[in-house]
Amino acid sequence: MRLRCWAGYLLVFGVLVATALSGCAADQGAGERVQRSESDVGSVPSGGAGSVTLIDSCPVSGEPVGRSDGLPEMVLACLGPGDPVQMAGLTGRPRLINVWASWCQPCRDELPWLQQANDSGVVDVLGVDAEDQATSAGALLGELDVTFPSVFDPANEFARGIGIVTKPTTLFVSKDGEVVFVLPGAFDSYEQMRDLVKTHLLVDLP
Repeated sequence: MRLRCWAGYLLVFGVLVATALSGCAADQGAGERVQRSESDVGSVPSGGAGSVTLIDSCPVSGEPVGRSDGLPEMVLACLGPGDPVQMAGLTGRPRLINVWASWCQPCRDELPWLQQANDSGVVDVLGVDAEDQATSAGALLGELDVTFPSVFDPANEFARGIGIVTKPTTLFVSKDGEVVFVLPGAFDSYEQMRDLVKTHLLVDLP
């Protein structure tokens, strides 16, 4: 598992040895699953129709910026309200892109911290709910009172396209659309998130 994760991380983000190893370590719980069945992989109609209504609308994306160091050119449907999102067209604001699933325990643990970051107004948070069922994702978000927007990726295309093999994984994206840092595995604390945002996105979370 470490070798696979390290290889995928090298492919996209270069040599970040300490971060990659800690994110994929078994004692971090990365990818640890809660109870899941085959029905947890589902679909949601494009454009947000019939999806999870308790969360915020997806951000409006522009045309792909065409950066080799940016997000992949891929359009994903919203888990909640809003139009489909062109991932490579997300610019204008510093963002955290968090790949998660309702069956992933470390994902559940850090979702409230991501909500806190989103509520600050300093950064925008966008989730990528992957290999999941919309109803299961919606139930978890309601339970945790998490309302930041997410796109829906039941086939795990975004993660595969960018070389991610661990859930959760968080991408730090500049306002210009550059992926400046990646954290495979869960945050240890909100304080760690705040420090990493300051270091890589150059803004201060409260």
